[in-house]
Amino acid sequence: MPLINPAFQIVADAYDRNADKYDEFIENNPNLMRMRQRVYKFITARLPKGSRILDLACGTGTDAVWFAQNGYSVFGVDISGEMLERAKQKAKDLNLQDRLSFEQLSYTDLKEANIGRFDLTFSNFGGLNCVADMKLVADSVRPLMNQGGRVVWALMPPFCLWESAMLLRGKFKLATRRFAGKSTVFKEGLNYPVFYYTPKQVAKAWGNEYHLETVEALSVITPPATNKEFALKRPHLFETLSKLDDVLASRFPFKYWGDFTIVSLVASNGISR
Repeated sequence: MPLINPAFQIVADAYDRNADKYDEFIENNPNLMRMRQRVYKFITARLPKGSRILDLACGTGTDAVWFAQNGYSVFGVDISGEMLERAKQKAKDLNLQDRLSFEQLSYTDLKEANIGRFDLTFSNFGGLNCVADMKLVADSVRPLMNQGGRVVWALMPPFCLWESAMLLRGKFKLATRRFAGKSTVFKEGLNYPVFYYTPKQVAKAWGNEYHLETVEALSVITPPATNKEFALKRPHLFETLSKLDDVLASRFPFKYWGDFTIVSLVASNGISR
């Protein structure tokens, strides 16, 4: 078994325990599925088919499979061996092994990994929010990027409008948990820290060789990804809010207020390293 950075060991253990339930939750979550399609649309509008994608914190491979099925080559890394076993099984079952591969690696320890070079570094739905210093990830991934490489990371920001509105229901802890830039997550009987990042902080981690291109929000006025009951119980209201959400996604200041923020960076002057 690969050595795991001690800072991430609890996270790895939590997701190992959660692996058998993970896909069921995401597949029966209309809002999360809608957000995922938004991310796919965002990337395919910017990345030509045939490009090679490095999927960080790839989990059970849901995103990696979609990209492989839609003309991309994907290499996924994750620290949870149990999650990766499910990802590998999907690749085998769908006969995608020629375009899809996985390895148990930390996204902070990729410099020396013999995994080739990539046109896009991608991470979805907060996998990168487990690291205390985003520069560690950027420094790890940067040497693997092709010239003109692109960064598209969907991260949890320090302010979420929907969560903040929970103040009106007296849920002070939930409403304010992101404000300090750090909180604690309880999953499968384990506690681990989560850190919240602004687009500027992500851009700073990458340095002058990359610049911030675009910022879009995911779920500003629709519920957060963890809330799937709203969409199931109030489908018509959810559909209305979703349409408005899409309109607000790239507008100031709403683009900074979602459950997640899609942060897109491009290599300055076409040079990535």
